[in-house]
Amino acid sequence: MMQKIWKDNWAETRQRFRDWWAGKGFLVGYWNGVPQTTSRLAMDPPPPAVSLDQQWTDLEWRAAEVRHRMASSTWPLDCLPLAHPYFGPGSLAMALGSPPAYQPDTVWFNPAESCDSIRFDAAHPLWQLHMELADRLLADAGGHYYLGVPDLVENWDILGSLRGAENLLMDMIERPAWVMERLVELNEAYFAAFDDCWRRVVAQDGESMFGWFQLWAPGKVAKVQCDGCAMFSPAMFREFVMPTLTDQCNRLDYSMYHLDGSQCLDKLDALLEIESLTAIEWTPDPKVPGGGDLYWTEMYRRILSAGKRLQILITSADQIEPMLDAIGADGVYFLTNAASQAESDKFEEAVARLR
Repeated sequence: MMQKIWKDNWAETRQRFRDWWAGKGFLVGYWNGVPQTTSRLAMDPPPPAVSLDQQWTDLEWRAAEVRHRMASSTWPLDCLPLAHPYFGPGSLAMALGSPPAYQPDTVWFNPAESCDSIRFDAAHPLWQLHMELADRLLADAGGHYYLGVPDLVENWDILGSLRGAENLLMDMIERPAWVMERLVELNEAYFAAFDDCWRRVVAQDGESMFGWFQLWAPGKVAKVQCDGCAMFSPAMFREFVMPTLTDQCNRLDYSMYHLDGSQCLDKLDALLEIESLTAIEWTPDPKVPGGGDLYWTEMYRRILSAGKRLQILITSADQIEPMLDAIGADGVYFLTNAASQAESDKFEEAVARLR
């Protein structure tokens, strides 16, 4: 009989995630599964997409691509057997009137015609397309792998998509009350969309996953962010972002902030003050050392000392042991990529030695 879940150590991985959220032990996961030369299913991959429209909006093609990829992958260590109905980072904007601009590797969202009143529209054709893809992927999974909530994005970043970032920056100076009203409306729109997704993917015992940054938790879990804060001061971050960000973390069981780029590091003090924020992930920009570099030791210690969990992006198995020696092993999650079995073997060997 075929094993139901296509991951041999699924029970152990779930327990290690529980421990990590509790500040105990470390995790090592990959952005994606490890590709294999054979498939568990008698199916060929779909032919390459002939257009961006097919790549993003042909649900039959997308479902076939995901199913073949999942059937031809393994998930060692703490990797999650996870697919997600991805329509680019910030796909919440689709349901709020922001037209998507499809690209080969991502989706950009153009300003909406109006955003004087923000309301989530579950009947919006683009949101319906989003959820139809989720339903197809979920049906195809058959319990062999799982579906995660997609990267909806929230807060200032979505309002920046709807309004245009430059316009929104001027709004913060010229009509701050209007900005705050829209951000409060956006929080309600976010949770309406999040819950529409979460109802589809949640297990009976409340377990769920968030697709981007590979998160599993025994409750509602999401990545939160404000990439736009690179363009304004810590004082403006506290005024415009902190209230709705704190509300978002309060309404989730588990949350992880995506701290993106050295221009955002001056917001770390404020983030560490949010009691309900569970974890912080650090994405360095290309002008500074990578996440696995010991250059960041003091910052990582500070995050852990504040009672937060930590996700570190690394590129080599050789980075794991020195970092654990420097900051300790409890509450640390290394996320990396293994494009081949040979690369994965190096990470597995390192983890086996350390554990």
